[in-house]
Amino acid sequence: MLRLLSQLIEQALAYWGLIALLFAAVGWLTGDVGYGAIAGFSGLALLWLLLWAPNPCGAATRVGKSCRNNARGILRGCHLQQHKWQRMRTFFVRPRLKNCVRQLFATPVTGLASLVGIATLVSTLTSTILSALPNK
Repeated sequence: MLRLLSQLIEQALAYWGLIALLFAAVGWLTGDVGYGAIAGFSGLALLWLLLWAPNPCGAATRVGKSCRNNARGILRGCHLQQHKWQRMRTFFVRPRLKNCVRQLFATPVTGLASLVGIATLVSTLTSTILSALPNK
């Protein structure tokens, strides 16, 4: 029983970014927490989406199709070293809008992760700016 409980906790901790996203959304909806806390939770959720969220790799293969291996994060590729660099290169070295959009919205899973990532980025920036403004 204890082993099963530890496995459940381990699996839940793999999705800690969703918990941070949930806290940020509840913070925005209720207004019970400050903007600094919302910015912190949104930033953590964004970090999780970019580096640890499970999704398909999507890097271009030699035959012109996208890789279907499992990857962690929007910016990271699968276990193949070339795919890791290819994903990073797509977004940071000579980024072209068409290529970036094709990589971010290749499948419904990566599209949803990308939309949530954009929303958490906007949430982080907005709450950071609002926390810096003086209260009236």
